[in-house]
Parts: sequence; C-alpha cells; structure tokens
Amino acid sequence: MSMLTVSNLSRYFGGLAAVVDMSFTVEKGEIVGLIGPNGAGKTTVFNMLSGFIPPTSGEIIYQGRRMNGLKPHQICELGVTRTFQVVQPFPDMTVLENTMIGAYVRHPNTTDAKRKALETLERVDLDAKADKLGRDLTLLELKRLEIGKALASEPDLLLLDEAAAGLKDTEIEDILTLIRQLNREGMTLLIVEHLMKVIMNLSHRIIVLDFGKMIAEGTPQEISQHPAVLEAYLGKDE
Repeated sequence: MSMLTVSNLSRYFGGLAAVVDMSFTVEKGEIVGLIGPNGAGKTTVFNMLSGFIPPTSGEIIYQGRRMNGLKPHQICELGVTRTFQVVQPFPDMTVLENTMIGAYVRHPNTTDAKRKALETLERVDLDAKADKLGRDLTLLELKRLEIGKALASEPDLLLLDEAAAGLKDTEIEDILTLIRQLNREGMTLLIVEHLMKVIMNLSHRIIVLDFGKMIAEGTPQEISQHPAVLEAYLGKDE
C-alpha cells in the first residue's frame, strides 16, 4: 500500500478549474517533486492535501485513511505536515518558542515540548539560535526554522513548499543537504519547487502539472526530455 494515494482529485473555484482529475501516489521513503509553470495548480494541490481547502471531487488516502474533510490540525496529527513558501515565524517569539508550537502537537506538556523543540533545532542546525527572536533571523535561518517547526510535529510525510526560494546558490546547497539528510533518516517528502536544479537533484520521481492537469510523471531524466514538459515550460516553437 502506498503511503499517499490521490485519486481523481479536482478543485474548482467557481467556473475556474484549478486542478482537474489528478491521480498519483507517494511511496514511503520517496522524494517526489511537484512542478509546473506559474498557475499550474501546485499550491492548490498542497492546500487540499493539508486540509486548508476541500477538494471539489476525488479522494485523498493517507496510510489507508481517507483525509477528505479533515481539518489541518487533524491531518497534522495523522502525520502529514507542510511548510509554506512565504516564511512567517512569530516575530516576537524566540526560535525555540516558534518550534515548540509544532512540538505541542505530540507533546502537550511544556517540558516535553521544549525538549522536542531543542532536539529539532539541533537537527536543523539552529540550536545556537534558540534564544534569537524570529524577526532577527536571516532568510536561510527562516527557511531552516520553517522546516524545524514542521519537523517538531513528528511527521512521516513532509510537504515542502519552495524551501529554496530566494536563497543564494551556496544557501541552496545548504538546504539541499538538509533535505537529503532528512530523507536518509526515513522522511518521505513531496516537494513543490520552481528551481529546476533543486527538483532535478533531489527528486526520485517528478510529477508535472500544467493548467491544473497532470501532463507527465517520471524520473528526473525522463521529465527533462519529455515533449509535453518542454512545451509547457519553453513553448511549442522551442
């Protein structure tokens, strides 16, 4: 049984089709990339998977359980956690306090939540910044904190939304190293990313959306040579 099974998933906003009849799976231990041009429907897929918006139709099954209709906190409790492209920590709370919010999902006792948060900060290399305020972090530190907040809830499936966006090349390598390490430790990841060098270097398998429809699925090498993908990104003339 696949860790995540998405069947015939669609989402309409009035007459606008954001995602149409999308089906895919994510296997335990995989890194799956979700790519597509701007407006392709990637964020809408993430919003449905994490419970922020309901599907118009279709089914989402995680570990054998139907997730349709569940609230974000219920999905998080099941083991699916997401990050956001625009990182927004609580600016007047410390890095530790921000991370404890995620830890409270599994550890309602404050002492236990603090212990889990400290462990997580060490995992994302922010333990030395534990007492620093959220508003005083660099972009790279904010990206690490965003991942740390998610990890503190102890997910089995992590939905990463553009974790490398806005970073310099050396900082991107830093984030890539962290993601690979998480995967080696057993984390399953579904990643939305605009930077092709990131998605091609990380993913075991890639799913491509265009105008809300799934147009290709395969290995990075297969996707890089797929005619429909090249047309979606470069135009038919190219």
